[in-house]
Amino acid sequence: MAKRSKPPSICPMPKSARPLDASRPATASRPSRLEDIQRLMTQVISRPLTASEGSQQTFSDGTPTASVAASFIKPNDRLESFERLQIYNQQYWWRLLGCFNEDFRGLRAVLGERKFDRLAVRYIESCGSTSWNLRNVGQYLERFVCENPELIAPFNALAMDMVRVEWARVTAFDDPNLPPIDPQKVARRPADRLRFKLQPYLVLLELDHPIDELLRKLRRTQIETSSASNAASGPRAYRKTRVFAKPSREPIHLAVHRKEYSVYYKRLEPEAYKLLLALRSGATLDAACGEAFAKSADLPHVSAEKIREWFAQWTQFGWLCERKG
Repeated sequence: MAKRSKPPSICPMPKSARPLDASRPATASRPSRLEDIQRLMTQVISRPLTASEGSQQTFSDGTPTASVAASFIKPNDRLESFERLQIYNQQYWWRLLGCFNEDFRGLRAVLGERKFDRLAVRYIESCGSTSWNLRNVGQYLERFVCENPELIAPFNALAMDMVRVEWARVTAFDDPNLPPIDPQKVARRPADRLRFKLQPYLVLLELDHPIDELLRKLRRTQIETSSASNAASGPRAYRKTRVFAKPSREPIHLAVHRKEYSVYYKRLEPEAYKLLLALRSGATLDAACGEAFAKSADLPHVSAEKIREWFAQWTQFGWLCERKG
């Protein structure tokens, strides 16, 4: 199989998006300004939990965490300062870990429970929550695993493909929707002057592994397990599912998109994938078609029929938007 170049990973996390503690370390001395209190609070609650899921007993500078908590949080009649702060520490981690697990179930099935949990803690400790929207928790994961490949070894290639598809699923579900084209209106314009935008939520991927099939298999297994568990009496059963696939002989071109509030995976022919990429880059329809079929062995009338079929589908899906200018 020919070696293929991968698209560049996502951009490094901008400084403006980093947690408040990124620019200046907090100290255990009693903070006096609101900014110092916020920074100290952020640093304490974002520290990983212990194996027993409690707060660490010492702060980053070696000071007892109880003393740090007492410097800006008062006790009440039921809880000490440390115990009150521990609630926030636990909720921060439990919530982010829950969201991370929900968004990357496929990655968990590739890596296994223990390796995935270690990755999740390392990722959240490094990147944290940088947005008010919890859907963005995993936005830096591709870059992070590229920089820390040992965390996904020995499943690196499969895990990377899974990360890209699962983040694409988040994007496809949440990103905005533009008004689709009016087919009758654009049909009157010549192909060498016709340009399209693609819907922001449409993600185009080139993969080495059949991730769409693995995710369908995983979902089917989870549904079957859930149904069997609900039918049985007693505590709900939990099944640790693993998935694996060998690399495909040929590249897999996948479109991740949404329709009526559901996310779908659609495989594309190589020429269709190239055509969509060319349109997204701003090429005219005429130039995009030429680029897509430059190395194709299809006869012209066969290529023309494929293009007609693709555009009928893409128009039905609402993928195409008019690009003015």
